[in-house]
Amino acid sequence: MNLSHWFHDQLQASGEGFIWSALQVPGPRRLITPPDGLGEWTAARHVFHMLFYERNLALPGMRLWLGGPYPSLADLDEDGAWEREKAGFDSLIDGFRQVRTEQIVLLPRFDDAAWDTPYQTDWGSVTLTWVVSKTYQHTAEHTNDILKIALFWDAFEARQK
Repeated sequence: MNLSHWFHDQLQASGEGFIWSALQVPGPRRLITPPDGLGEWTAARHVFHMLFYERNLALPGMRLWLGGPYPSLADLDEDGAWEREKAGFDSLIDGFRQVRTEQIVLLPRFDDAAWDTPYQTDWGSVTLTWVVSKTYQHTAEHTNDILKIALFWDAFEARQK
């Protein structure tokens, strides 16, 4: 299996699925905390989280295998960045799309050996396969969270009345 090709397809499809899911949340609800049972984050906060993670950890994490510096979790303040940046929903979507595209563009640069070469990270000693699989898993997790907001808002809201 050529992991560069496989991950290209998975990151492309899952990124598009994440964006599509976020756009299923009606505009007025994107910035409102959902009803109890659907999590504490707004749809916009989920999109910001994905953008923040991919810009500050996933993409630099991939670059580690190309000689880039190690991205440290200790230096990141996502909550502070969320409060400071206050980007609009469309801007967050565009940012996510851009950083995901940057990751996909890197994939052909990795040879077969790179995928199984471990590096020490905040997650322990992990391989490039692990790092990109984590991005794929993380996308599925937040796609699920956002789709629950889009699909079940009315039902959860009705239960609270």
